[in-house]
Amino acid sequence: MAMLLNDEQQAMRQGALGEPLRWAIEQQIQVGELFGAARFVPVASAQVGAEIGTMGEAGLRVVESLVHGGAFVRVPTVTAACSVDFQRSCAYGVPRSQVDAESRLHTALRAMGCMDTSTCINYQTVSPPRFRQHVAWGDTGAVTFANGVVGARSNYEAGPASIAAALTGVVPEYGFHLPEHRIATRVFEVDTPLVGTADWSALGALVGSEIADYWTVPAIVAEGSTASIDDLKHFAAAVASFGSVAMFHVVGATPEASTLDEACGGQVPAEVRRVTRSDLRVGSRADFSQVDLVVFSAPQLSLQEAVQVVRLLDGQRVAQGTRLIMTVNAQVESELTRLGFLKQLQDAGGELITGTCFYVMAPVLVRQTLGAKTLLTPSAKLMNILGGAGYDVGLASVEACVEAAVRGRLP
Repeated sequence: MAMLLNDEQQAMRQGALGEPLRWAIEQQIQVGELFGAARFVPVASAQVGAEIGTMGEAGLRVVESLVHGGAFVRVPTVTAACSVDFQRSCAYGVPRSQVDAESRLHTALRAMGCMDTSTCINYQTVSPPRFRQHVAWGDTGAVTFANGVVGARSNYEAGPASIAAALTGVVPEYGFHLPEHRIATRVFEVDTPLVGTADWSALGALVGSEIADYWTVPAIVAEGSTASIDDLKHFAAAVASFGSVAMFHVVGATPEASTLDEACGGQVPAEVRRVTRSDLRVGSRADFSQVDLVVFSAPQLSLQEAVQVVRLLDGQRVAQGTRLIMTVNAQVESELTRLGFLKQLQDAGGELITGTCFYVMAPVLVRQTLGAKTLLTPSAKLMNILGGAGYDVGLASVEACVEAAVRGRLP
Protein backbone atom coordinates (compact mmCIF):
# COMPACT_ATOMS: atom_id res chain seq x y z
CA MET A 1 0.00 0.00 0.00
CA ALA A 2 1.40 3.38 -1.02
CA MET A 3 1.73 5.86 1.83
CA LEU A 4 -0.08 9.18 1.80
CA LEU A 5 2.48 12.00 1.64
CA ASN A 6 1.81 15.67 2.33
CA ASP A 7 3.31 18.41 0.17
CA GLU A 8 6.49 18.74 2.25
CA GLN A 9 7.07 14.99 2.27
CA GLN A 10 6.56 14.91 -1.51
CA ALA A 11 9.14 17.67 -1.84
CA MET A 12 11.57 15.67 0.30
CA ARG A 13 11.11 12.61 -1.89
CA GLN A 14 11.65 14.61 -5.05
CA GLY A 15 14.93 16.01 -3.73
CA ALA A 16 13.69 19.60 -3.63
CA LEU A 17 14.86 19.95 0.00
CA GLY A 18 18.27 18.37 -0.53
CA GLU A 19 19.78 14.94 -0.90
CA PRO A 20 19.90 14.06 2.84
CA LEU A 21 16.14 14.54 3.19
CA ARG A 22 15.50 12.63 -0.03
CA TRP A 23 17.57 9.73 1.34
CA ALA A 24 15.84 9.88 4.72
CA ILE A 25 12.23 9.98 3.52
CA GLU A 26 12.90 7.26 0.95
CA GLN A 27 14.24 4.99 3.70
CA GLN A 28 11.16 5.66 5.78
CA ILE A 29 8.70 5.14 2.93
CA GLN A 30 10.17 1.68 2.31
CA VAL A 31 9.78 0.78 5.99
CA GLY A 32 6.28 2.23 6.16
CA GLU A 33 5.09 0.36 3.09
CA LEU A 34 6.61 -2.88 4.39
CA PHE A 35 4.55 -2.59 7.59
CA GLY A 36 1.41 -1.24 5.93
CA ALA A 37 1.59 2.30 7.31
CA ALA A 38 -0.92 4.67 5.78
CA ARG A 39 0.87 7.90 6.64
CA PHE A 40 3.62 9.57 8.66
CA VAL A 41 3.23 10.95 12.19
CA PRO A 42 5.35 13.80 13.63
CA VAL A 43 7.75 12.95 16.46
CA ALA A 44 8.76 15.18 19.37
CA SER A 45 12.31 13.82 19.67
CA ALA A 46 14.76 11.30 18.29
CA GLN A 47 17.48 9.15 19.83
CA VAL A 48 20.12 8.02 17.33
CA GLY A 49 22.53 5.15 17.55
CA ALA A 50 26.06 6.31 18.27
CA GLU A 51 27.91 3.04 18.61
CA ILE A 52 30.49 2.14 15.99
CA GLY A 53 30.08 -1.59 16.54
CA THR A 54 26.58 -1.52 15.08
CA MET A 55 27.13 1.30 12.57
CA GLY A 56 30.37 -0.12 11.18
CA GLU A 57 32.57 1.61 8.63
CA ALA A 58 29.78 1.60 6.04
CA GLY A 59 27.34 3.28 8.40
CA LEU A 60 29.96 5.81 9.42
CA ARG A 61 30.53 6.74 5.77
CA VAL A 62 26.78 7.21 5.29
CA VAL A 63 26.57 9.57 8.26
CA GLU A 64 29.59 11.56 7.11
CA SER A 65 28.17 11.82 3.58
CA LEU A 66 24.87 13.11 4.98
CA VAL A 67 26.73 15.80 6.92
CA HIS A 68 28.71 16.70 3.79
CA GLY A 69 25.37 17.13 2.01
CA GLY A 70 24.11 19.57 4.64
CA ALA A 71 22.00 17.24 6.80
CA PHE A 72 20.64 18.78 10.00
CA VAL A 73 18.11 17.40 12.47
CA ARG A 74 14.56 18.82 12.58
CA VAL A 75 13.65 17.68 16.12
CA PRO A 76 15.61 17.57 19.40
CA THR A 77 17.93 14.60 18.97
CA VAL A 78 20.18 12.87 21.49
CA THR A 79 22.78 10.16 21.02
CA ALA A 80 22.45 6.74 22.64
CA ALA A 81 25.29 5.12 24.59
CA CYS A 82 28.42 4.57 22.53
CA SER A 83 31.06 1.83 22.72
CA VAL A 84 33.81 3.76 24.51
CA ASP A 85 34.60 6.07 27.36
CA PHE A 86 36.84 8.43 25.43
CA GLN A 87 39.04 9.10 28.48
CA ARG A 88 39.27 5.62 30.02
CA SER A 89 38.51 2.82 27.55
CA CYS A 90 42.05 2.14 26.35
CA ALA A 91 42.99 1.15 29.90
CA TYR A 92 40.45 -1.68 29.60
CA GLY A 93 41.91 -3.06 26.36
CA VAL A 94 39.66 -1.24 23.90
CA PRO A 95 41.73 -0.70 20.73
CA ARG A 96 42.64 2.83 19.70
CA SER A 97 41.09 2.15 16.28
CA GLN A 98 37.68 1.69 17.94
CA VAL A 99 38.07 4.92 19.91
CA ASP A 100 39.10 6.82 16.78
CA ALA A 101 36.21 5.47 14.71
CA GLU A 102 33.78 6.29 17.52
CA SER A 103 35.19 9.81 17.65
CA ARG A 104 34.58 10.26 13.91
CA LEU A 105 30.99 9.10 14.30
CA HIS A 106 30.29 11.48 17.18
CA THR A 107 31.92 14.39 15.34
CA ALA A 108 29.59 13.77 12.40
CA LEU A 109 26.50 13.45 14.60
CA ARG A 110 27.30 16.69 16.41
CA ALA A 111 27.73 18.43 13.05
CA MET A 112 24.26 17.13 12.18
CA GLY A 113 22.84 18.91 15.23
CA CYS A 114 22.60 15.98 17.61
CA MET A 115 23.08 16.59 21.33
CA ASP A 116 25.91 14.18 22.05
CA THR A 117 24.64 12.78 25.35
CA SER A 118 25.90 9.20 24.90
CA THR A 119 23.21 7.73 27.11
CA CYS A 120 20.69 4.91 27.10
CA ILE A 121 18.75 6.57 29.94
CA ASN A 122 17.88 9.84 28.21
CA TYR A 123 14.38 9.47 29.69
CA GLN A 124 15.84 9.90 33.20
CA THR A 125 18.42 12.64 32.67
CA VAL A 126 17.97 14.46 29.37
CA SER A 127 14.63 14.22 27.55
CA PRO A 128 11.77 12.51 29.36
CA PRO A 129 8.86 11.94 26.97
CA ARG A 130 5.24 12.78 27.65
CA PHE A 131 2.29 10.42 27.80
CA ARG A 132 0.99 9.63 24.29
CA GLN A 133 3.82 11.59 22.69
CA HIS A 134 5.29 10.09 19.51
CA VAL A 135 9.09 9.71 19.56
CA ALA A 136 11.71 8.01 17.39
CA TRP A 137 14.16 6.28 19.70
CA GLY A 138 16.85 3.75 18.86
CA ASP A 139 17.95 2.08 22.11
CA THR A 140 15.82 -1.01 22.77
CA GLY A 141 15.59 -0.54 26.54
CA ALA A 142 14.76 3.14 26.13
CA VAL A 143 12.00 2.34 23.63
CA THR A 144 10.48 -0.29 25.91
CA PHE A 145 10.64 2.13 28.86
CA ALA A 146 9.03 4.92 26.81
CA ASN A 147 6.19 2.68 25.64
CA GLY A 148 5.55 0.85 28.89
CA VAL A 149 6.48 3.12 31.77
CA VAL A 150 5.62 6.51 30.27
CA GLY A 151 2.98 5.61 27.71
CA ALA A 152 4.81 7.41 24.91
CA ARG A 153 4.82 5.86 21.41
CA SER A 154 7.86 4.50 19.58
CA ASN A 155 9.01 1.55 17.55
CA TYR A 156 12.64 0.41 17.58
CA GLU A 157 14.22 3.00 15.29
CA ALA A 158 17.72 1.57 15.06
CA GLY A 159 20.73 2.72 13.03
CA PRO A 160 19.80 4.56 9.81
CA ALA A 161 16.10 4.61 10.77
CA SER A 162 16.74 6.81 13.80
CA ILE A 163 18.87 9.20 11.75
CA ALA A 164 16.20 9.38 9.04
CA ALA A 165 13.57 10.23 11.68
CA ALA A 166 15.79 12.93 13.18
CA LEU A 167 16.20 14.53 9.75
CA THR A 168 12.56 14.39 8.63
CA GLY A 169 10.90 14.82 12.02
CA VAL A 170 8.39 12.07 11.22
CA VAL A 171 8.06 8.27 11.34
CA PRO A 172 5.73 5.83 9.59
CA GLU A 173 2.58 5.31 11.65
CA TYR A 174 2.59 1.59 12.39
CA GLY A 175 3.28 -0.73 15.31
CA PHE A 176 3.32 0.90 18.73
CA HIS A 177 2.25 4.27 17.35
CA LEU A 178 -1.22 2.71 16.94
CA PRO A 179 -3.48 2.02 19.96
CA GLU A 180 -4.49 -1.43 18.79
CA HIS A 181 -0.90 -2.72 18.99
CA ARG A 182 -0.47 -1.57 22.59
CA ILE A 183 -3.02 -3.95 24.12
CA ALA A 184 -1.71 -6.80 26.30
CA THR A 185 -2.33 -10.31 25.01
CA ARG A 186 -0.27 -12.24 27.61
CA VAL A 187 -0.65 -12.05 31.39
CA PHE A 188 2.01 -12.92 33.97
CA GLU A 189 0.84 -13.09 37.58
CA VAL A 190 3.68 -12.94 40.10
CA ASP A 191 3.02 -14.73 43.38
CA THR A 192 6.29 -13.77 45.09
CA PRO A 193 7.38 -10.34 46.36
CA LEU A 194 9.63 -8.46 43.95
CA VAL A 195 12.31 -6.57 45.85
CA GLY A 196 14.76 -4.35 44.01
CA THR A 197 16.47 -4.23 40.66
CA ALA A 198 17.62 -7.84 40.42
CA ASP A 199 14.12 -9.27 40.98
CA TRP A 200 12.52 -7.02 38.37
CA SER A 201 15.43 -7.70 36.02
CA ALA A 202 15.02 -11.46 36.47
CA LEU A 203 11.28 -11.13 35.81
CA GLY A 204 12.07 -9.26 32.59
CA ALA A 205 14.37 -12.11 31.55
CA LEU A 206 11.63 -14.68 32.19
CA VAL A 207 8.89 -12.73 30.41
CA GLY A 208 11.11 -11.90 27.44
CA SER A 209 12.31 -15.48 27.05
CA GLU A 210 8.79 -16.88 27.11
CA ILE A 211 7.39 -14.33 24.65
CA ALA A 212 10.34 -13.83 22.26
CA ASP A 213 8.16 -11.76 19.95
CA TYR A 214 8.31 -8.04 19.16
CA TRP A 215 4.56 -7.68 18.68
CA THR A 216 3.35 -9.47 21.83
CA VAL A 217 2.58 -7.17 24.77
CA PRO A 218 2.71 -8.64 28.30
CA ALA A 219 0.76 -7.43 31.32
CA ILE A 220 2.39 -7.99 34.70
CA VAL A 221 0.27 -8.47 37.82
CA ALA A 222 2.50 -8.15 40.87
CA GLU A 223 0.27 -7.30 43.80
CA GLY A 224 2.12 -6.00 46.84
CA SER A 225 5.28 -5.23 44.87
CA THR A 226 6.13 -1.55 44.56
CA ALA A 227 8.42 -0.91 41.62
CA SER A 228 10.67 2.13 41.49
CA ILE A 229 11.51 3.88 38.23
CA ASP A 230 14.90 2.13 38.28
CA ASP A 231 13.24 -1.26 38.85
CA LEU A 232 11.02 -0.69 35.82
CA LYS A 233 14.02 0.52 33.85
CA HIS A 234 15.80 -2.78 34.44
CA PHE A 235 12.65 -4.77 33.67
CA ALA A 236 12.33 -2.90 30.35
CA ALA A 237 15.99 -3.54 29.46
CA ALA A 238 15.77 -7.24 30.31
CA VAL A 239 12.47 -7.96 28.57
CA ALA A 240 13.84 -6.27 25.43
CA SER A 241 17.16 -8.11 25.63
CA PHE A 242 15.70 -11.58 26.17
CA GLY A 243 12.66 -11.30 23.90
CA SER A 244 12.78 -8.16 21.71
CA VAL A 245 9.65 -7.06 23.57
CA ALA A 246 8.98 -3.36 22.93
CA MET A 247 5.90 -2.70 25.07
CA PHE A 248 4.56 -3.88 28.43
CA HIS A 249 2.14 -3.03 31.22
CA VAL A 250 2.49 -3.38 34.97
CA VAL A 251 -1.01 -3.29 36.40
CA GLY A 252 -1.46 -0.40 38.81
CA ALA A 253 1.97 1.07 37.99
CA THR A 254 2.07 2.05 34.32
CA PRO A 255 -0.25 4.62 32.72
CA GLU A 256 -2.22 2.40 30.36
CA ALA A 257 -2.86 -0.28 32.97
CA SER A 258 -4.80 1.06 35.92
CA THR A 259 -6.52 -2.32 35.85
CA LEU A 260 -5.81 -5.62 34.08
CA ASP A 261 -8.96 -5.10 32.04
CA GLU A 262 -7.66 -1.76 30.77
CA ALA A 263 -4.24 -3.23 29.92
CA CYS A 264 -5.92 -5.96 27.88
CA GLY A 265 -8.41 -3.70 26.17
CA GLY A 266 -11.33 -5.48 27.83
CA GLN A 267 -10.23 -8.90 26.55
CA VAL A 268 -8.31 -10.52 29.43
CA PRO A 269 -6.77 -13.81 28.20
CA ALA A 270 -8.14 -16.92 29.87
CA GLU A 271 -4.65 -18.36 30.32
CA VAL A 272 -2.46 -16.67 32.93
CA ARG A 273 1.20 -17.56 33.51
CA ARG A 274 1.92 -17.92 37.24
CA VAL A 275 5.41 -16.81 38.25
CA THR A 276 7.00 -18.26 41.38
CA ARG A 277 10.25 -17.46 43.16
CA SER A 278 11.95 -20.46 41.56
CA ASP A 279 11.10 -19.05 38.11
CA LEU A 280 13.29 -16.04 38.86
CA ARG A 281 16.47 -18.04 39.44
CA VAL A 282 18.56 -17.10 36.44
CA GLY A 283 22.28 -16.82 35.84
CA SER A 284 25.37 -18.97 35.84
CA ARG A 285 25.79 -21.88 38.21
CA ALA A 286 29.56 -21.27 38.22
CA ASP A 287 31.67 -21.16 41.37
CA PHE A 288 31.68 -17.59 42.70
CA SER A 289 34.09 -18.26 45.55
CA GLN A 290 36.23 -15.74 43.65
CA VAL A 291 34.47 -12.81 41.99
CA ASP A 292 36.66 -11.04 39.43
CA LEU A 293 34.24 -8.28 38.44
CA VAL A 294 31.20 -6.65 39.99
CA VAL A 295 29.54 -4.53 37.32
CA PHE A 296 26.61 -2.12 37.58
CA SER A 297 25.57 -1.40 34.00
CA ALA A 298 23.05 -2.15 31.24
CA PRO A 299 21.35 0.29 31.49
CA GLN A 300 23.57 3.08 32.74
CA LEU A 301 22.97 3.96 36.38
CA SER A 302 20.79 6.83 37.49
CA LEU A 303 22.16 9.21 40.11
CA GLN A 304 20.10 7.45 42.76
CA GLU A 305 21.46 4.02 41.80
CA ALA A 306 25.06 5.23 41.77
CA VAL A 307 24.72 6.92 45.16
CA GLN A 308 23.18 3.73 46.57
CA VAL A 309 26.28 1.73 45.58
CA VAL A 310 28.64 4.30 47.13
CA ARG A 311 26.65 4.40 50.36
CA LEU A 312 26.58 0.61 50.59
CA LEU A 313 30.37 0.61 50.38
CA ASP A 314 30.28 2.85 53.47
CA GLY A 315 34.03 3.40 53.72
CA GLN A 316 34.91 -0.25 52.94
CA ARG A 317 37.37 -1.12 50.19
CA VAL A 318 36.92 -3.35 47.17
CA ALA A 319 38.80 -6.60 47.77
CA GLN A 320 42.17 -7.18 46.18
CA GLY A 321 41.71 -9.21 43.00
CA THR A 322 38.16 -7.91 42.48
CA ARG A 323 37.05 -4.84 40.51
CA LEU A 324 33.83 -2.89 41.01
CA ILE A 325 32.74 -0.94 37.91
CA MET A 326 29.76 1.36 37.37
CA THR A 327 28.72 2.85 34.03
CA VAL A 328 26.91 6.20 33.91
CA ASN A 329 26.31 9.05 31.51
CA ALA A 330 28.08 12.43 31.67
CA GLN A 331 25.17 14.05 33.46
CA VAL A 332 25.32 11.56 36.35
CA GLU A 333 29.12 11.68 36.49
CA SER A 334 28.96 15.46 36.84
CA GLU A 335 26.57 15.20 39.78
CA LEU A 336 28.59 12.44 41.44
CA THR A 337 31.66 14.66 41.19
CA ARG A 338 29.87 17.75 42.50
CA LEU A 339 28.38 15.90 45.45
CA GLY A 340 31.62 14.14 46.39
CA PHE A 341 30.41 10.63 45.67
CA LEU A 342 32.87 10.00 42.82
CA LYS A 343 35.81 10.58 45.17
CA GLN A 344 34.23 8.24 47.73
CA LEU A 345 33.82 5.57 45.05
CA GLN A 346 37.41 5.91 43.88
CA ASP A 347 38.77 5.99 47.43
CA ALA A 348 37.02 2.66 48.00
CA GLY A 349 38.69 1.19 44.90
CA GLY A 350 35.64 1.44 42.66
CA GLU A 351 35.76 2.52 39.02
CA LEU A 352 33.51 4.71 36.87
CA ILE A 353 33.05 4.42 33.11
CA THR A 354 31.09 7.14 31.32
CA GLY A 355 29.14 7.34 28.06
CA THR A 356 29.01 3.63 27.35
CA CYS A 357 27.66 0.38 28.74
CA PHE A 358 29.98 -2.43 29.78
CA TYR A 359 28.62 -4.94 27.27
CA VAL A 360 29.36 -2.80 24.19
CA MET A 361 32.89 -1.84 25.23
CA ALA A 362 34.64 -4.73 23.42
CA PRO A 363 33.71 -7.16 26.24
CA VAL A 364 35.95 -10.02 25.06
CA LEU A 365 39.00 -7.76 24.91
CA VAL A 366 38.09 -6.25 28.29
CA ARG A 367 37.85 -9.72 29.81
CA GLN A 368 41.23 -10.69 28.39
CA THR A 369 42.87 -7.43 29.46
CA LEU A 370 41.56 -7.65 33.01
CA GLY A 371 42.14 -11.40 33.26
CA ALA A 372 38.55 -11.78 34.39
CA LYS A 373 36.20 -14.74 34.23
CA THR A 374 33.51 -14.44 36.94
CA LEU A 375 31.21 -11.41 36.96
CA LEU A 376 28.39 -10.49 39.31
CA THR A 377 25.67 -7.97 38.42
CA PRO A 378 22.06 -7.02 39.26
CA SER A 379 21.35 -6.61 35.51
CA ALA A 380 19.81 -9.58 33.67
CA LYS A 381 20.48 -7.80 30.37
CA LEU A 382 24.20 -7.67 31.15
CA MET A 383 24.09 -11.32 32.20
CA ASN A 384 22.37 -12.28 28.96
CA ILE A 385 24.89 -10.57 26.68
CA LEU A 386 28.13 -11.29 28.53
CA GLY A 387 27.44 -15.01 28.66
CA GLY A 388 28.32 -14.99 24.97
CA ALA A 389 31.58 -13.13 25.62
CA GLY A 390 33.12 -15.84 27.76
CA TYR A 391 32.14 -14.60 31.22
CA ASP A 392 30.55 -16.69 33.96
CA VAL A 393 27.83 -14.24 35.05
CA GLY A 394 25.76 -14.36 38.22
CA LEU A 395 22.69 -12.27 38.99
CA ALA A 396 22.40 -10.86 42.51
CA SER A 397 20.84 -7.95 44.35
CA VAL A 398 22.63 -4.61 44.50
CA GLU A 399 23.38 -5.24 48.18
CA ALA A 400 24.81 -8.70 47.52
CA CYS A 401 26.90 -7.37 44.63
CA VAL A 402 28.49 -4.70 46.81
CA GLU A 403 29.16 -7.22 49.56
CA ALA A 404 30.77 -9.57 47.02
CA ALA A 405 32.99 -6.72 45.81
CA VAL A 406 34.20 -6.11 49.36
CA ARG A 407 34.67 -9.78 50.23
CA GLY A 408 35.94 -10.87 46.84
CA ARG A 409 33.40 -13.69 46.74
CA LEU A 410 29.66 -14.21 46.61
CA PRO A 411 28.19 -14.04 50.11
